[in-house]
Amino acid sequence: MKRLPIAIIGLVLGCSTMLAEPTLLTLAACRDMAARDNTQIRIDQENAKSAMYLRKSVMARFFPQISANGAYAFNSRHIHVVPDEMELSFGTWGLNGMSFNNPTIQAYQTLLPQGTEALNSLTGSIYRELYNQLDFNVTHVLVGQVGIIQPIWVGGRITQAYKITKAVENLAKIRAAKNMAELTVNVDEAYWRVISVSQKKKVAMKYHQLLTKLMEDIEEAKEEGVATQADVLNVRVKLSEAETMLAQATDGLELSEMALCQIIGLPLYTEIKLDDSHLNDVVLADSTLNIQEVLSRRDELKMLEEMQKLAKAGVGMAAAGLQPNIVASANYIVSNPNVANGFQNNFAGFFSAGVVVNVPIAHASDILAVKAAKHKQKTVELQMQEAREKIELQATQSAQKVIEANKALIRATNSIRHAEENLQYAQDSYAEGVITSSQLMMAQTAWQKAESEKIDAAIALRMAEITHKKNIGQL
Repeated sequence: MKRLPIAIIGLVLGCSTMLAEPTLLTLAACRDMAARDNTQIRIDQENAKSAMYLRKSVMARFFPQISANGAYAFNSRHIHVVPDEMELSFGTWGLNGMSFNNPTIQAYQTLLPQGTEALNSLTGSIYRELYNQLDFNVTHVLVGQVGIIQPIWVGGRITQAYKITKAVENLAKIRAAKNMAELTVNVDEAYWRVISVSQKKKVAMKYHQLLTKLMEDIEEAKEEGVATQADVLNVRVKLSEAETMLAQATDGLELSEMALCQIIGLPLYTEIKLDDSHLNDVVLADSTLNIQEVLSRRDELKMLEEMQKLAKAGVGMAAAGLQPNIVASANYIVSNPNVANGFQNNFAGFFSAGVVVNVPIAHASDILAVKAAKHKQKTVELQMQEAREKIELQATQSAQKVIEANKALIRATNSIRHAEENLQYAQDSYAEGVITSSQLMMAQTAWQKAESEKIDAAIALRMAEITHKKNIGQL
């Protein structure tokens, strides 16, 4: 019965050990993780999508714009086209008939009262009929409209706006690629920095082991009377230096790993393990250079080319203010009350179509805007010329650094081979008693220095290569 808890404890400990295993990361995996975690990369992606939809929205302006509108209004009173009474030159005509201000007619009215009464009744009924017919009920007013607007020619504004949004979209994509390249360089620098410090820590550990073994040997030799106290002290000093070197490498490795974790989006204290299997497989980098190909690939020049397009489209947009504008429209309008046949309280509609032409005559502001846009275009051209010169210099310098890094790696490779041979010879000679402990320590120190220089040279070559690829637009 006691075996079951023991087995469970063993299983838990095994699982804990498995969970504690550091994550093995390759350079490609670190790049992918950094790209997914980096906020600026996500911002660039959103900007590119926004610019794409903005371009599509401008493209939609080439097509007709269809819209529908509806309105309702409540009015508290009717509309009466004629008043209750109208003042005429010969008298008054109203709902109660007619009254005359002419003395002769008034005399006849006195002589013929019955005729006057009949006339008032007749004219009053006629006026009331007219009054009622011209009484328009507008208590509830409903209006609906469906219309189409098609720009025929607006001075090229839509075309230039499309060119502008297209250039903005391209700028967003190029800027995203440029930021991605910069992020890749940062990830590579952090990645190889960790590997560099890790390798130097291994060298420091091996150097410390060599000196520890020498310390044991020299103490035994002192007991046998073969070595002196001075020999022991010399080795002890070197051993202290090796311990300091190992402690510095350990601290540096921890800081370098934290920096890499921060870039790739892992918690700072995540235990990681990097794939350094290809560190010693460094192939001498290619430093050949074709300036024209470099200029065609660099993101900075591509961005300036798009800015040139923007400036040119800006000139066209400003010049559009001096161009005639022609817009066609068609509408169908339905209303209640309607005026299609008098003024009736029912629905009726009508169709209308037309063309509007606007011709600018005196637009001084647009003329000045065109001149300003042309100067802006010239500014971008000068920036392009300056950028070409700087990029050519930058690419040439990075190519030279690759050449220098190649030479440094060759020298470091030769040095480590000689240092290893010298160390092996010194160890054999010390074992045979041919050389002193000081001479052996010199060989060990030379080997440690050669190993460190080879690591630095290999890492420097990789960084020079990645920087050169970025500078020539191949990253």
